[in-house]
Amino acid sequence: MNIKSLVAKCWKKEKPELEAGEHFIDEVLTIRMRGMVKQCERETDVPPTVSIPLITTLALFWEKSGVTRDAAMRMLRESITEAMDKGIKEDEDIAERINDVERALRAVREDLIERLPRVERAGKLLTKDLSVEIVQEPVAGEMNIPVMVRS
Repeated sequence: MNIKSLVAKCWKKEKPELEAGEHFIDEVLTIRMRGMVKQCERETDVPPTVSIPLITTLALFWEKSGVTRDAAMRMLRESITEAMDKGIKEDEDIAERINDVERALRAVREDLIERLPRVERAGKLLTKDLSVEIVQEPVAGEMNIPVMVRS
């Protein structure tokens, strides 16, 4: 069991709250982990969505489709900006356009992603029933025996 990975997974949403610049750190921590973790079986036959190299894929797509670089960049920039824009009001035109986008996304999932070669990935690690906290003092009734930890 890799305790460091469990701590990292449990605290992945924690922010370091540091100002810009270098910070010297010299801390000794005692961490209390309590609860259950569940390692699920490896998953096989899953679509390779995470492992698709986006930049290379786009470059190859532009080359194969015959779209000029400038036109492709302009369309991609517009699409990214539109996808990231949170301030769009949903009137009838936008609602109809969103339906078209939803159909396009469904087509990408069903006609493209689902037909790619399948890959194997590690099973999920469920830590919802695991509590991790920093304790200031040793827990009463337990002996503190120094242990060599390998990093």
